[in-house]
Amino acid sequence: MIIRLPLMFAFFLAPHWLVFSQPDGQIDRYLKQYPEADLNGDGTLTRDEAKTHRQKSREPQQRNTRDQSDPSDGDNQKSQSHIAGVAISESISPIREVKLKSQDGVDLSFVYRSPVGKGPHPTILFFHGGGGKSNLQALKSNLLNQPIQTRFLEKGYLTIASTRRPYWKTKDGSPSGFYDAIDDAAMIVEKAKTLPRVDPDRVVLYGGSGGAILAIATASKVDLACVVAGEPATVVPLDPKKGQVASPADYRGIMENPAKSYTPEIKKEMHGWMKKIDCPVLVLQGKHVGLYKTNFEIFIPEMKKLRKDISSIHYPGVTHGFYWGTVKTGATFETVETIMKDVIDYIEKAKQERGS
Repeated sequence: MIIRLPLMFAFFLAPHWLVFSQPDGQIDRYLKQYPEADLNGDGTLTRDEAKTHRQKSREPQQRNTRDQSDPSDGDNQKSQSHIAGVAISESISPIREVKLKSQDGVDLSFVYRSPVGKGPHPTILFFHGGGGKSNLQALKSNLLNQPIQTRFLEKGYLTIASTRRPYWKTKDGSPSGFYDAIDDAAMIVEKAKTLPRVDPDRVVLYGGSGGAILAIATASKVDLACVVAGEPATVVPLDPKKGQVASPADYRGIMENPAKSYTPEIKKEMHGWMKKIDCPVLVLQGKHVGLYKTNFEIFIPEMKKLRKDISSIHYPGVTHGFYWGTVKTGATFETVETIMKDVIDYIEKAKQERGS
């Protein structure tokens, strides 16, 4: 069977190298169909103008496709921010690498930068988003370039970027599992406390999405000053998918109706580690979409029932990943500055209450 597409559909589906090698007659027809493609308004459509218009026309569709398939978009490891980090020379604050392995051989090596001064310094340890494992180059880039991480270094915090094993089964058969990743994270925290210039009594965890729920759960195993959690992916402990191949997209149904997954068995399992958390937890929340239900209908109420110190700050108009300063989330320079003020005020308040 032959399917004949209308001319313009065929045009959009064709590869750009084929479309823009066509005769001028096709370019003329494109101009009649889309006069706004003539960017300089001279009445003549160039191939470059047509190509630019075609690419921009496809961006919303591509963005919608990403949103439907990956609810972590904006906080996964591929997301990049265009808000400038604070430029702090490596000659002043070099990146140092710490070698570490789990008992079953997972590479947990991490990197850190120290602020100027002998210390000991308050320390903030970052857990990246997603459910996968990062590499050292990405961790180094985060400490050098990202707006949140570099601003904490500027404020006098020793900054650490770390990773852990994947939460879900991988093709190469390497060790995986969310609850094992918590053990990884606890090992990293304990190692971090031994570093030169680290104040072991002032270690803060800062995580986003999959890294945020990891940071919170890790607080059940180690002593911390507090935890800052950007829209934690509570969907993961609601359904850990142990031993399964999975991705953030597989959790969309749970986000829509999290109560269905909060079975007595899961409640018992989650309460087991939630009861052991004895530090303050701050949740950063953007628009009331995505993970909002899992956190504000289940996780936060359950923590409060257990008399845990948990609070939240809402940031209107921004979406998942805003707490990293990622531009695609709607975050701006002002958003980053507000987050920094809110979080540092929270950390200082936690310090004062702990010392009293």
